[in-house]
Amino acid sequence: MMHANETAMRSTPRLSWVWIVGLATLLYCVSGHGQNPSADVLAEKMLERIGGRAAWAKLRNTINGSQQNRVNEPTVVYAVITIDFERPRFRIETTAPDLHLIRVIDGAEKSWRLRRTGRIEPVPATLFSEDMAWYQAHLYRTIHRIAARDPGLSLSTGPDGRLEVHIGEKRLMWFKLDARGEPYAFGVRADDTGSLTGPWDFIRNGIHHPRWISSADGTWRAAVKALDFNVPLHDSMFVRPGDH
Repeated sequence: MMHANETAMRSTPRLSWVWIVGLATLLYCVSGHGQNPSADVLAEKMLERIGGRAAWAKLRNTINGSQQNRVNEPTVVYAVITIDFERPRFRIETTAPDLHLIRVIDGAEKSWRLRRTGRIEPVPATLFSEDMAWYQAHLYRTIHRIAARDPGLSLSTGPDGRLEVHIGEKRLMWFKLDARGEPYAFGVRADDTGSLTGPWDFIRNGIHHPRWISSADGTWRAAVKALDFNVPLHDSMFVRPGDH
């Protein structure tokens, strides 16, 4: 028959081993955290660098005017993009000499486009789906959702230290940040190449936007020329001509 003191003596080595393993695990986690900041830390650092969480969380819309340079004719266009963060709708108006295009996405039944021929027509279903996917992963809207702590999003860090944004199990966006927390590259979903951004020094009322954005190969480039946000978005901006 084993006495209580014998049981305690035999248990001591096992308990000591458990304690050592636990301490080693804790030290490993602390060390790892110091080398690879958590996603929340990265997100906070990014937001602080580009204007602050509070400012981005308050955004309801943006109107962005940019000069876009591209490979095909016309090689230079001016685009005004109006994005509503509160409702899934946006308007893109593109102009150049002898060119005027408009595309409005505002629900499957009300979306329309003005084509090069001057004809106004409904947006095809395939294009509508592509545009809604673009809206869901829009750069500025996604940053707004991060700032507002949208419960529909989750954050993680990628193997190379990038900040990743997820909806459920699927990656929505990723950001590569410099030492100060400023994004210099981003991509959506499975695209690991992404796009490049210039310095985030185009500032309006404390909100920072990148001065330029470029595809990784430079075949598409956009330089910000005008920026506004939280303006009244009247329904007339999205209504198809003739439907007033």
